[in-house]
Amino acid sequence: MTDTTSPTAQMIADAIEASGKTQREIASEMGYDRPTVISMMKKGEMRVPLERIPAFAEATGIEAEVLLRTAMLEYMPETWKVVAQNQAKKTVGSGRAFPEAQINIRGPAPVIERFKQLCDEDRRTCPEMMELLLIAAGQLPGER
Repeated sequence: MTDTTSPTAQMIADAIEASGKTQREIASEMGYDRPTVISMMKKGEMRVPLERIPAFAEATGIEAEVLLRTAMLEYMPETWKVVAQNQAKKTVGSGRAFPEAQINIRGPAPVIERFKQLCDEDRRTCPEMMELLLIAAGQLPGER
């Protein structure tokens, strides 16, 4: 059972489920020989090594920054405070140092990849692009 008191473990468990991959596949993509490491992270029995977050994010399709933020807030809150303050100084005016929510979307891989490509081409994050789409669809107040 996943440690429900660990937001990082819960995020890892949700990402694994949403990815549609087995723990063995994810472990292999991350460079681990055994899936038990992934299982331990998922259950909160082991902390995700921060240096492995990009590989986990790549393997599961989640935002590395969101997982890093969650893990650091849980594992090293004082260190994260320094990082977040520095990031906030760099993003004055935008108000968005990091996305506020993680959304795992299941869908045909070509559609998801095309959406990511459009975001990159328009130099927007996925949440920013989703916000624009919701405004255009009349689901959020905003300028058209």
